[in-house]
Amino acid sequence: MVVGTANVGMLLREVASGSLAAGFTATLFSPIECVKTRLQVQDQPGWPRLYRQGFARALVQIGTEDGILRLWSHGFAGFVGRDLLYSGLRIGLYPTLRGLLSRGVAKGEVGLGEKIVAGAVTGALGAAIANPLDVVRVRMSCEGGVVDAQSGLLATGMRTGHAPRWRSTLHCFRDCADNEGVLRGLWRGVGPTVTRAALLSSGNLASYDHSKVLLIRRGWADAGPLHTVCAIISGLVATTACNPADVLKSALMSARASGDPPPTALGAASSILRTHGLRGFMRGWTAAYARAGPAFFIQMPIVELLRRKLGVDTL
Repeated sequence: MVVGTANVGMLLREVASGSLAAGFTATLFSPIECVKTRLQVQDQPGWPRLYRQGFARALVQIGTEDGILRLWSHGFAGFVGRDLLYSGLRIGLYPTLRGLLSRGVAKGEVGLGEKIVAGAVTGALGAAIANPLDVVRVRMSCEGGVVDAQSGLLATGMRTGHAPRWRSTLHCFRDCADNEGVLRGLWRGVGPTVTRAALLSSGNLASYDHSKVLLIRRGWADAGPLHTVCAIISGLVATTACNPADVLKSALMSARASGDPPPTALGAASSILRTHGLRGFMRGWTAAYARAGPAFFIQMPIVELLRRKLGVDTL
């Protein structure tokens, strides 16, 4: 019983280190996540094409139209809440699952295959649980804008000229559950979400873990500079691996189950392929890396620091 309690306590500290690091980076990079989502959603059925000149110009356009501080209001609560839950589970559970898959092999000797599987499974689990927060994040990112005081209509953003549908993130959450159903609404797009998370998590954690082992063998110390270099590598791998699923996920989650029937994953994929070709699945890559690259660059060293502070071994 004592051993079991100790193991649970350690696992909770591992999850907490991932959650705190992810919540911090999500807060920093929330505006970039909003831009990425809008770039992926525009041109989908029911959404206008407002951002024609790429990520940087889109960021400037939204900041100019809505104000710099409002960039942190579009989808912020859903984004930070999702990362606290999703990243806490995927990062915190990774070492435990890696150990189970490698059957007691020393941490530095675990194969790349086991690391990829461990990252994919923990990412998929975290994403499946956090999916409702992700749905709300996508919708509020696309909903955001300045409301005209006289007309009560949105004067900026992707729904310019329309009345705001939701007063807050909580209102969006409740409306989605009440009018679309818990499974059809809050777990909309869960398939692409889980796929995207499995690809991102396996790319992020396995490449970080494996590059770290290889560099330690070459004489690097398990300290800050090593963690930073490996985080840069993992950001490139993870962003590229998960972008197609991310585009598909945003297209599905932005759809509302009223009027026309909501698209299936296959239907949304066909629409993207028909409209943009294979390159369509890499839409928003620059914005995705602008968020994920620096986020991992900051997040992974913080995870390692928090693990040590909380009395757990480094990844």
